[in-house]
Amino acid sequence: MGRWRLYLYSMLTILPYSNAFLTPHQQQPPQTISKSHSRFARAFADEVCVGDLLRDLPTPCLLLELSLAEGFIQSQTLDIILKDPYHVDTSILNGSLFVHTTVVDTSARDIIASEQGSGKSEVICKVDFSSGQNSGFDSYLGIGLANHHVGGYYWARGMGIGASLPAHGVHFRESTDGVDGDATGELYWKKRYSGLNAFETTEESSNSNDGKRSEWADFLMVNDTVQLVPESATKYLADSSFPLLFGVRRIGRPLGSDPVVEKIWARCDSSDESKSIPGWIPLEL
Repeated sequence: MGRWRLYLYSMLTILPYSNAFLTPHQQQPPQTISKSHSRFARAFADEVCVGDLLRDLPTPCLLLELSLAEGFIQSQTLDIILKDPYHVDTSILNGSLFVHTTVVDTSARDIIASEQGSGKSEVICKVDFSSGQNSGFDSYLGIGLANHHVGGYYWARGMGIGASLPAHGVHFRESTDGVDGDATGELYWKKRYSGLNAFETTEESSNSNDGKRSEWADFLMVNDTVQLVPESATKYLADSSFPLLFGVRRIGRPLGSDPVVEKIWARCDSSDESKSIPGWIPLEL
């Protein structure tokens, strides 16, 4: 499938999800919205293709780190595994699947930081992905596939399976500000004790104070990208609404560089129309 056909496919498949892609946070400045929230239009104008870098991809999108995934599977190929995620054990891909997101709002954290100092806000930031209230769509903030916020030591630890290591103490939930139509999720420091007392600070939270392993999250800015790691790869591959799956690879790339897109799968229906099982087929680019 050439670039033009991928463009047409994107128009047919992403249009039903346009509300999730186009809803900006009302507190963002206009220049931020026009620059980073035009990703829905970008997907059509730039025609994402093999050879693009992670930074070129629209968000939110679903990623599969190929080196990790290939290391987990035995005799089967990725195409066979992804073709029918309902009947093939895709749990072996846990830790190699990522949701690529963009930070869209840090205003709640910034207000607390200006009043009390850095590291005092329970809320860290909002990202442009909301998993909804559906059971099984749990995910957590990982060290990430191209984390430029961490020092050399932790960047090295983030290679390989380290990319899906959790940032200790950081949790993900639906946005809590009650803005209608706000299709965002929220990263926050989990409290050690029950309840969410607004007067508590991260001194009473699970902030591990272990340096770059998780403290970097407090310094995220609008337009930064981070990756969430699904607790269940099967749930996201079988039931999520992502129309495309991007296969990216870090192995063989220069140290510190973004992963490159090597393969793209499209979600489709199974040939068994009576069951209409969504699976993934590779696009021939």
